[in-house]
Order: sequence, then C-alpha cells, then structure tokens
Amino acid sequence: MSNNPVIQSSHLIPKSTKSLEHKALSNCVETLGLAKTQLHIFICADQTVANCCSKQASLESWEYLKTRLKELKLDQPQDSRPIHVFRTKANCLRVCCSGLIMVVHPDGSGIAKQTRKLLSGSSKNT
Repeated sequence: MSNNPVIQSSHLIPKSTKSLEHKALSNCVETLGLAKTQLHIFICADQTVANCCSKQASLESWEYLKTRLKELKLDQPQDSRPIHVFRTKANCLRVCCSGLIMVVHPDGSGIAKQTRKLLSGSSKNT
C-alpha cells in the first residue's frame, strides 16, 4: 500500500438544483424542437483548419443553409408542417476532399462540393 494520501471528494447536488437543471434542459429541448426533429444536417463550417474548402466559403454556405431553412419554415416545428430540420456547424467531418461536406442524419446521405446552387436544390427536395 502506498503512503501517498488519497484525496476523495464528493459533492451532493441538492434535489432542488437537479429539478432546476432538468427544467432548464426540458425547456431547451422544447424551444429547439428537438423532440420533433426528423432530419439533422451537419455541415463543415467555420473550421479551425480549413481543409475541404475556404473558411469563408464554409461560412457563406452555413448562412445560406440557415436562411433557406427559415424561408421554407423547416427551422422550427409547425402545426401545419411537422417536418423539422435541425442544423449543426461541424468543425470538421473528416472527409476532407471534393469541397465542403454536408451530412444528413438519419438517412446518412452525404453531399460534397456544397455551394448555394446545390444547397438550394437539396432544400427543394426536403
């Protein structure tokens, strides 16, 4: 057995704090419409090291995707249109070839060389 002291720490979280954290998480999930999300788009954007395309091009595509989803009212669940598409800026999807990469989950489709023209065409099919 070692002579080094073992430092142990325990921190009990009061039940009231757990309840507040759970409420905050529930509110966030509801606000974002996560429970109603049918598709989740991951797009390489704002990369730390831009390998697949320039950082500027990735940010332009990200802004266009956000705008287009809002125009189509796909950014938030609607009573008249239950389809909701969530989007995430991924630093790098590790498929650094053929230009900007976008992956749609859960269908698993991946699209390379994203431009406004291609994003516009893929949005119409959604």
